[in-house]
Amino acid sequence: MEPIVGRLLVGFMVIRRNRFYDKRKNNGRLENVPTKSIFDHPVIKKLDEYMSIAEIKTPAKYLLSICMIILLLLFIVSNKLMPAPLYNLIIGVLFGTIPLLWVWSRHQKKTLAMAKVMIPTVQNFIGFFTDAENLENAIYKSARTIEPEIANEWNRLIMDLQTGEKPEKALIQFAERVGNDWAHYFADILITHIDTGVNITASLFKLISEMQNSEYNEEKRITLLTTYKWGTFIMIALSVFVVYFNIKMDPANYRYYFLTASGVHIVTLSVIVLFISFLGAMHMGRKKL
Repeated sequence: MEPIVGRLLVGFMVIRRNRFYDKRKNNGRLENVPTKSIFDHPVIKKLDEYMSIAEIKTPAKYLLSICMIILLLLFIVSNKLMPAPLYNLIIGVLFGTIPLLWVWSRHQKKTLAMAKVMIPTVQNFIGFFTDAENLENAIYKSARTIEPEIANEWNRLIMDLQTGEKPEKALIQFAERVGNDWAHYFADILITHIDTGVNITASLFKLISEMQNSEYNEEKRITLLTTYKWGTFIMIALSVFVVYFNIKMDPANYRYYFLTASGVHIVTLSVIVLFISFLGAMHMGRKKL
C-alpha cells in the first residue's frame, strides 16, 4: 500500500511542478485559462510595453485611471465655467490625454537617446564579436561595456536568448523596441550571420559609416523638433494669458468667452487647434533615423 501512495504523491508533485512552469512560461497564466480582465486586453499590454521602453514603472491600468480622473475633473470644472456639456466633454477628453502624451514624449526621448548611441553600440559589439566563440557569446560579453542609454534593451535581448527565444526573433524584438532604422539594419546583419555563417565584420563597419554620414542631418532635425515643441508651448501659454488678461481687465468679458454660443465655439476650437499643433510637434519626432 505504501509504495502505491508514494507513487501517487510523486505523480501529484510532478503535475504541480509542470503547472508551475507552465504558468511562469505564460507570465503567470495558464494557456487554458480564458482572459477575463479588461486589463489583459492587447492594447493595455502594448501600452505596458511602450511604458517599459520609456522606463516608466507605473502600470498602464493606473495611467488610464489617471486619464479618466482628469477627464471627469475637467468636465466638472469646465461645466461650471461654461455650461455646454458637449463642448466640456470634448475639452475633458483632450486634457485627459495629457498623461498619454507625457508617456509618448518620454518614449520619444528614450528612443532618440538610444538612436544617438547606435554608433558606439555597434563599435562595442564589433570589439567583442571578432574574438568571441559565436554571436550569442559576443552579445553576452558586449553587455559589460554597453552604452547606458541602450543597456536596458540590450539586457532584455540577453534575457530573451537565455530563456530559449530564437535568436532571430529576439533580435527583431530588440530592434522594434529600440525603434530606429539603424537598429533594424543591425539586427538584419546579425540574422544574416546566423542564417549563412558569413563574416559580417565588413557589413558592420559599413553600417557605422552610413550612420556617421546621416548623424549631422539627424541633429538638425532634432533641433528643429525641439524649437517647434517650445513654440507650441509658448502659443498655449499666450492663449491662456490673453483670455485671463481680458477677463481681468473687464470682468464682463467672462460672459463673452464662456456664456455665449459664439464664445463657447471659439474657446473649444482654440483648445482643439492648440492640441492639434502639439500633436503635430510630437508626430515630427516619430521619424526614425
